[in-house]
Amino acid sequence: MNLLTSYKWLREYVDCDLTPEAFAARISLSGPAVEKIIPRDANFEHIVVGKIVKVEAHPQADRLRVLSVDVGSGAPIQIVCGGSNVAENQFIVVALLGARVKWHGEGDLVTMELTKIRGVESYGMVCGADEVGLSEAFPKGDEKEILDLGRHLPAEHLTPGRSVADLLGLSGDVVMDIEVTTNRPDAMCIVGLAREAGAILNLPF
Repeated sequence: MNLLTSYKWLREYVDCDLTPEAFAARISLSGPAVEKIIPRDANFEHIVVGKIVKVEAHPQADRLRVLSVDVGSGAPIQIVCGGSNVAENQFIVVALLGARVKWHGEGDLVTMELTKIRGVESYGMVCGADEVGLSEAFPKGDEKEILDLGRHLPAEHLTPGRSVADLLGLSGDVVMDIEVTTNRPDAMCIVGLAREAGAILNLPF
């Protein structure tokens, strides 16, 4: 059986100062085997908190809006958006140029590039939760709904330009894919893995 566990979460139970790689090597020699180490912020590069400054009608499309968005870079950037719930002063998730997202939450990751949508340049994308892998944490109300961060998180944490990975506590953490044999049901949960790690590393649980 394979478990996916956050190293940061595991360290709440065992005070370990090893790097994820060193921890994985030590554990794998004596107990559950760490098969993969996956940075939790791997897919959040160039994805930041934005604030909608202005919403205007698109000159060529009734269902699109042209947004001015503060992303902490000085002057607001222009983004064309078809979100059903866009509003001025809303805190949102913005995929800047170079970010990789799932278009409409489906298929492979695609890299954001400067594009023209119905003749209007768009310098990024305002994202729905499913487009950045956050649909389980922030379920969508409808297909075209963008992620309204202000509905879910305290305003004091929502600074334009802040990394979404940092906002959600994903920076500096990894997920470990750990194989646990069927004869070790005691190690098939975070507490069991932490007890095992403490025993192997001679650290208090």
